[in-house]
Amino acid sequence: MPDPQASMMPDLETVWREIVVRAWTDDEFKQKLIHDPHAVLAGAGLPVSGKVNYVVVENGPQRVHLVLPAQPDADVSISHMIASDYDPGF
Repeated sequence: MPDPQASMMPDLETVWREIVVRAWTDDEFKQKLIHDPHAVLAGAGLPVSGKVNYVVVENGPQRVHLVLPAQPDADVSISHMIASDYDPGF
C-alpha cells in the first residue's frame, strides 16, 4: 500500500531545479542559498536534517567542483554501482 506521507513529499529533483533557476536569476536568493542552504532548502519544502551540514558551492568557467559521494553502507554492493547508470555529474 502506498505511503500517504510519501505522496506529499516534493519531487526533490524538480524542487532543486527550481532553486537553481531562481539562484541564476536572483543574486540575493543565490547568496542566501550559499550562506544558509538549510533555511532555503527547508523553505522550499525539502526534507532537511539538522544533523547534516549542507554546503552549496558554485561552479564557474575555470572552477568545477567534483563531489565524491560517501562510501555506501556495507550492505550495498559497490559492483552494482559500477554496473548501474549512476551519473557522476559530468
